[in-house]
Amino acid sequence: MTEQRDKVALEDAAVTGAEAILLIALLMGCLLILGYALRTGVPPMPSGAGARQAMLRLLPATIDGPIYELGSGWGGLARALARRYPRNPVIGIELSPLPWLFAAAMLRLRPLPNLHFRRADIGSTPLGDAGALACYLMPAAMHRLAPKLEAELRPATPVVSHGFAVPGWQPRTTVMDGDTGPSPVYRYDAPGMPLTPPGPCASSPAGT
Repeated sequence: MTEQRDKVALEDAAVTGAEAILLIALLMGCLLILGYALRTGVPPMPSGAGARQAMLRLLPATIDGPIYELGSGWGGLARALARRYPRNPVIGIELSPLPWLFAAAMLRLRPLPNLHFRRADIGSTPLGDAGALACYLMPAAMHRLAPKLEAELRPATPVVSHGFAVPGWQPRTTVMDGDTGPSPVYRYDAPGMPLTPPGPCASSPAGT
């Protein structure tokens, strides 16, 4: 009986130790995510399925060049872009290590040959070769991003943004409906050229 009680006590101690390690790991992960959210001003919040579909609809049917998602977070939108445009490289840019690691791990488990995730700062990522750009950031990040896009993007490059407008830019289309939820989705053409006609799969304008 004594040996059995000792064995049970050891098993209980092992479970308690494992739970403590898991709790510490979760706490450290939350603190890491919070730290990078404070650093970048952008928490890794995923776009809903409806907003992702609206962003895809507002992009043209064909795109010339790589497609970047700035602040790719957990990778959901980047995966949707890669499936929609299998002939284009799709590059997700994320600085926060845990969302980036999760997205990269999911890519290993469910490969998409044209999808790549880079752990990098948006501000130091060259965008001059972009064929299109998608983002779901925050107002402060959009204010920092706007001059970079104006300086680096080719004229008329399609840009879609969920939730927050590009300061100083006139959206070509704004969609806000039951699919996008409470946040609008904006479609822009980078400044420098007259607006081109929308692709055949783009939704009709819902106001500007």
